Amino acid sequence: MNKFFGLTSLGLAAFALTFTACSDDDDDTPNGSGNGQPSVDEVFTQGLPASIDGATFTTNDKGQVTKITDGSDVVTFEYGKFSRATEFNALMKMRSTEYPEDSCDVYMQLNGNGYVTYALQVYFEDGEEDTWKFEYNGDGQLTRLQRSEGGDEFKITYANGDIAKVIQDEEDGDHREYTFAYTNNEFKSTVANKGNIMLFDDFFRIDMDEMGIVYFAGMLGKSTKNLPMGYSEKSTEGGSDYTYSETYHWTFNANNLPTKFWEGDYDYDAVSFTWK
Repeated sequence: MNKFFGLTSLGLAAFALTFTACSDDDDDTPNGSGNGQPSVDEVFTQGLPASIDGATFTTNDKGQVTKITDGSDVVTFEYGKFSRATEFNALMKMRSTEYPEDSCDVYMQLNGNGYVTYALQVYFEDGEEDTWKFEYNGDGQLTRLQRSEGGDEFKITYANGDIAKVIQDEEDGDHREYTFAYTNNEFKSTVANKGNIMLFDDFFRIDMDEMGIVYFAGMLGKSTKNLPMGYSEKSTEGGSDYTYSETYHWTFNANNLPTKFWEGDYDYDAVSFTWK
């Protein structure tokens, strides 16, 4: 499995992306957000990154992502009307030639801003289905995620445009609370999220799995105002309580856009960004 597809299947939003703007003449979707159609320009106000560690992004002339390619693995996005017991208006197709059991279709319902509110994920190998429900605040930021897999629910609260806390409750009774910091010993003042980057799993411990890709197609709401600098965790698992904390690290270019992100003491699994 290639890097991009493998990482998203493992639930990591840190993946290899190189973005290319190409015309897709086969797409006849109406243009613009506010009518249920996504546009990456509405989410990435400075434009998409030039790369996030390798696969290619293709966009159409309406500002919609239509394809992600990573070697022999392909993710495509289609916009229009799709029926599967109910009506959907976007479809993500994930294909892996090396690991075909990971291939799936994700049918998505979008709100008036082009953000996913409900998704149905259908796996090719066994026909099993998972569902996802999303809610947003008045600023277009994600506030709630419910997953059928594991019965997980994530509630997200904001303060001044930034994620302040994430509460995760699982069907088995496990409970986790994450509180996020926007300064640390290295960065004593907040750093604006100029690139509108959101890696839900890595930044905010929100278990997105494959759906994390959808943010980079402009369909999971808007980013935080500032970049996170770490978190503290209070959790209950199997009746036992524990706490944990982690510090984030960043490097930036001359325009204050991030070029590398990692957590903890070692950067061997750092996420790299380049910009146009």
